[in-house]
Amino acid sequence: MYKLSTKQKREVYAISNLLLHVLVFVILLLSLNSCTGKDLPATACTTLATVKDKQGLDGCGYILTLDNGQKLEPVSWDVTSPLPNDASQPLQNFSLKDGQRVSIGYNEVEAASICMVGQIVAITCISEVETGHSAIL
Repeated sequence: MYKLSTKQKREVYAISNLLLHVLVFVILLLSLNSCTGKDLPATACTTLATVKDKQGLDGCGYILTLDNGQKLEPVSWDVTSPLPNDASQPLQNFSLKDGQRVSIGYNEVEAASICMVGQIVAITCISEVETGHSAIL
């Protein structure tokens, strides 16, 4: 069996210690980088939609129809009683019209709806898109 000198033992210890630190760093880096876009809030207004007036249906108001046909029902959307003015309610000061083109950001919400037309969502931002123009994505 080969015996290591004290100097060689220190070198082996230093190299193994360095490798351990590099391994921990790589694992930490990979775990922090593992978030997907679905985990992050949709704060940017990058999704195009059309406003549809469904007030004729029981329990419905305005809904949003995405370009892919998916229908969204915004939560806390009561046009008769304005909500408090804060950043979490971007619809409060936004005037809606049937057929209006908008660019939105939203997060899906686990909730029930009387209207039951589409996915319940919380709108994080909204802006009007002029007809004939496309939003910058």
